[in-house]
Amino acid sequence: MRRSGTIAAIDNEQGAAAIATPDRGYTIIELEPGWEISLGDRIEWDNDDGLGFETYINITRGTTAEVFVENHDVSEHALRLQFS
Repeated sequence: MRRSGTIAAIDNEQGAAAIATPDRGYTIIELEPGWEISLGDRIEWDNDDGLGFETYINITRGTTAEVFVENHDVSEHALRLQFS
């Protein structure tokens, strides 16, 4: 099942980003070096709850990357602890 969201937080030191997903909290990914993203970019992926290496599409910029998916359905509180 296809899933989508928008970039809500970026931590360049960790090389990670949080994607806000409708009604399901946040998806946390490790970024592929050189894959340009910005806050508000719309992201889509095919494997709804897949973890590990997955292909993600930046719809806003028309680019794709192989990212490492750390977690799905992360709460706002947990996001603030990781992206402080």
